[in-house]
Amino acid sequence: MRPPRVLCVASGGGHLKQMPAYADASEGHTLTLAMYDFHRNSFPDGRFARRVPIIYLGETGLGHLISAVMGVFQWTWLLLTFRPHVVFSTGAELAIVPFWLGRLLFRTRCVFLETAARQDSPSLTGRLVYPVCHLMFVQSKTLLRHYGPKARFVGTLL
Repeated sequence: MRPPRVLCVASGGGHLKQMPAYADASEGHTLTLAMYDFHRNSFPDGRFARRVPIIYLGETGLGHLISAVMGVFQWTWLLLTFRPHVVFSTGAELAIVPFWLGRLLFRTRCVFLETAARQDSPSLTGRLVYPVCHLMFVQSKTLLRHYGPKARFVGTLL
């Protein structure tokens, strides 16, 4: 039997730094890490079978619009070719499109880990992906009341 395939999605900073902890807990799974293209050389972690750079042209104006449109096609292609059993993310905004596409088009299980920086209120990304999540892990008990029954308290991971 082939090992389960997991598409790991993380933007930069702390979101990306939490991924190795998840990789350690996912021994026996085939992990693919998707991150912004400008992070791919700064994250030489060998625990992922492959790393996929996601195009990013900037947050303002036309660059943001082009990145978003290209991203939909890029995520669709990645989901079609990799066929993950699970899409897992530590955030942030990079997770929104693959969660919605994965769940609605491919019936992929979606698991989100809310950042430890969020102690009292949910992140925008967390609120946007919660409707399609199968599980949402939070690192603060306070967040349990903001999310519904899919939320689970896991304590601080880093």
